[in-house]
Amino acid sequence: MKVFLFFLAFLFCVTTNMKAQTSFGNGAEEYQYLFDNLKERLLNYQLVQKVHIGGKERQQFVWWLRDNTHAVKAMKYLHPDISSLWELFLERQTKDGFYYDYYMPLENGQAHRMNLFDHRYWRIYSQEKIQMHRLPVEADVEYLAVEGAWYIWQATGDNDYMKQWMEKLEDGLHYYMRDPLRWSRKYQLIKRGYTLDTWDFMQLPTSREEYTRNGGDVQNAIFNIDENTPMGIMHGDNSGLYAACIQLANIFESMKEPEKTKIWRHQAEIIRIRTNQTCWNGQYYSHFVEDDPMPEYLKMDQSNTLSLSNPYNINRGLPTHDMAISIIKTYQSLKEKNQLNSFAEWFGIYPPVEPDFAGYKPGSYMNGGVNTIVAGELAKAAFMHGMESYGVDILNRIIDLVRKHNGDLPVAYNPSGEVDGGIPDNWGQAAVMSALIEGLAGVVDLDQVFKSVELSPRWITAKKKDVNITVTYPASGNQVNYHYIWDESNNSIRMTVSGDPDNYRVRLLLPSGKIPSRITVDGTPVKIQSEKIESSLYVIVDDISSGEHVVVAEYK
Repeated sequence: MKVFLFFLAFLFCVTTNMKAQTSFGNGAEEYQYLFDNLKERLLNYQLVQKVHIGGKERQQFVWWLRDNTHAVKAMKYLHPDISSLWELFLERQTKDGFYYDYYMPLENGQAHRMNLFDHRYWRIYSQEKIQMHRLPVEADVEYLAVEGAWYIWQATGDNDYMKQWMEKLEDGLHYYMRDPLRWSRKYQLIKRGYTLDTWDFMQLPTSREEYTRNGGDVQNAIFNIDENTPMGIMHGDNSGLYAACIQLANIFESMKEPEKTKIWRHQAEIIRIRTNQTCWNGQYYSHFVEDDPMPEYLKMDQSNTLSLSNPYNINRGLPTHDMAISIIKTYQSLKEKNQLNSFAEWFGIYPPVEPDFAGYKPGSYMNGGVNTIVAGELAKAAFMHGMESYGVDILNRIIDLVRKHNGDLPVAYNPSGEVDGGIPDNWGQAAVMSALIEGLAGVVDLDQVFKSVELSPRWITAKKKDVNITVTYPASGNQVNYHYIWDESNNSIRMTVSGDPDNYRVRLLLPSGKIPSRITVDGTPVKIQSEKIESSLYVIVDDISSGEHVVVAEYK
């Protein structure tokens, strides 16, 4: 009997550890290489660790709420604990409704900031020997807390768990609208000091050296705000607010709270209309729109500066399709325009600020530096908007970078290709991983834990003919799988789907110039439906029920 019980325990441990993991099969070739290396780096990044704060052990990917949330964009597919660090920041939400940016050890040099910032922006937790701060200039943290909640809600499927946080999440978004340092009375949108896009520092009136020599404190000047700080409307803050409103609405809908659902959907549409009317310059979203006049020492053409939140805006759903195409084509034109002076078009801002921005020279860090955050978000946007070839082109150049760096993918570069610093690498790696999974492989969760999933494999664009994909949420164990076969000689695409979904929506991209002739599901012909996005034609099969199914699209 003991032997039998031991065997059962052993079998349980083995089968538990054998749960399917997110993976790209051999047929994905160089994209499997990219996926595997990103996965290895994301799971083993230097900031990934267990920390004991607030009476419990927490899984950290980065110690900033912002950066941690951006990492979770990929980690939700790779790691079972994506909520415990996020919980810390919500548990310590301030009475005003905002969240701290980060925690750091008390002995860390950032303690100096407590001498500069208003007391509401920081707190010491002496028993834990940490300090928590909000950089006053930052205006993105509250919507990113909702984005983090969205990833947790999707990966866990646990509405009961999420209910305890909803009031805090709502209060965070309401904080934007009730704090005069965050909300523009004129535009009824989020405002901030004149930073570089979503980054956390403003321009100095002089060089850092001269500013210090004249008795100023650089950190106070670049990070702090008050009622006299000139501010403007930065599009990315408001696309983030728009997305957060939609995410809250969807979560409330799943909780069967129709009034809350209606309120947040209505709020989202208002923000979308205002932002598109205020910030769109006809080609892309202007870097800033003045709420207060810019300081004279900031020499920027804000209306005609392209910044990294433009691709984010697309993936958050802010622009129309035509607006999204205009943004993507702007980046394509930058690629051609800058072939001799930059290895890639993935600029933090373009053009850079001369002669520097707060000490950062043109081409460094966010001041015209190149980063993989833009690359990943731009690739995903291209995949989603019928510009699949550009998405593949970006991923192919990312693969070249990974090979150049022996399997690693640094996030920041100067235009010559030299590695720069200042940003956690896993932020950019997660953006690229998201483009791989949701863009190229085309796996998009339309609900929670893959109950309803959209599968839009775009392997034809990458010239891959036999690919196995598994995407898993380790937090719940739910997964979706497909085996994609493109039989070019017989003019057909065959896709076998399986896993936990109750409902599949399959979208099969056809080769250029081809039209569908016959569609079957498990051998039974179904009505031909298609969708054209730019020059790309997708065959659509809706409402495929749970279980394993084979979808075949024939074309001519």
